[in-house]
Amino acid sequence: MDLNIIVLNIPYPPDYGGMIDTFYRIKALHNIGVRIHLHCFEYGRQHSDVLESLCEETSYYPRKTGLIRQFSSIPYIVLTRSSKILLDNLMHNDYPVLFDGLHSTYYLSHPSLSSRKKLVRLHNIEHRYYQNLADNEPNMIKKVFFLLESFKLRRYEKVLLKADYIMPISDHDQEYFTKKYHNSVLLAPFHPFNESQSLPGVGEYIIYHGDLSVNENAAIACSLIFNVFSKVPYKCIIAGKDPSGDLKSLASRFSNITIISNPGNDLMTGLIINAQINLLPFLSSNGFKLKLLVALYAGRHCLVNSEVKTNPSIMNLCRIADSDEEMVNKVHLLMKEQFTDKMKQERMNALSEKFDLQKNAKKLIDLLF
Repeated sequence: MDLNIIVLNIPYPPDYGGMIDTFYRIKALHNIGVRIHLHCFEYGRQHSDVLESLCEETSYYPRKTGLIRQFSSIPYIVLTRSSKILLDNLMHNDYPVLFDGLHSTYYLSHPSLSSRKKLVRLHNIEHRYYQNLADNEPNMIKKVFFLLESFKLRRYEKVLLKADYIMPISDHDQEYFTKKYHNSVLLAPFHPFNESQSLPGVGEYIIYHGDLSVNENAAIACSLIFNVFSKVPYKCIIAGKDPSGDLKSLASRFSNITIISNPGNDLMTGLIINAQINLLPFLSSNGFKLKLLVALYAGRHCLVNSEVKTNPSIMNLCRIADSDEEMVNKVHLLMKEQFTDKMKQERMNALSEKFDLQKNAKKLIDLLF
């Protein structure tokens, strides 16, 4: 079985949500014998020997960014991922094509691919995601860009009718796409774990983790510093990609708060495993909360807010707190509550029903072949 996969960026290292799902999906497909022809748009990430060891061939294409491309009716995240060389490479074989993210679908409706089996993996309802970015962006120029992109993505989304199947990542997104399109099949996210790494016992600190270059995550981190971490006597860690100078400066005002910038995968996993609480509130219900899934497989107690209600398969495995006061109170309780072997087993039984890697890889293959 051979398969073309077009990805929006080089999916290694798998250090944030979309790349986690993409990389471990590639790995799971490789493990069941799929020969992958990988096509990566590249910006800001290095070519990867790890990817090349999992794929029959790996091709890289520059992302064509620039101000002039923002004046097109096609969304910027799509237009900048077009390449005639990519189209030529796709025409050199007759294998099915998996488009990873709406970002990568520039050629989904191209006549040259009309006879191909085509699937699209959807990580978000993208126009809602960009609206949320706009809502949390203080810079007016960026805010206008996000608003325009949200408008373009809403109009562009109908290209998904050209796919044989679209594969949303969450129950909430599946409900949305099922109402709009006839070809939607829920495919749970892929992840790094074959078994639980959670440690029974009691940890000594609270952690919030995520891609801190994303304004939504940065806003959450700031809110936690002001309204939760500074109100409790426990050690608190904020870990993730590219925290801003302002965020670092804010955290430095409090002796119990530490920022860890750009931790590698091993360090991040270790931080999650050894924490007593993974504190992960969200501002929106869009997409799937992959960092929460990682925390459930690797961490102890997970404290979230009600925005995870659209992911019911994991909400029931978490503690819920919505107000700052409620969050502080739950932190005090959970810092004293032992994480037991029974809790670990009950969590694994629930997770294995929906997030089994081999089962979900075979589900994808059944759609393709």
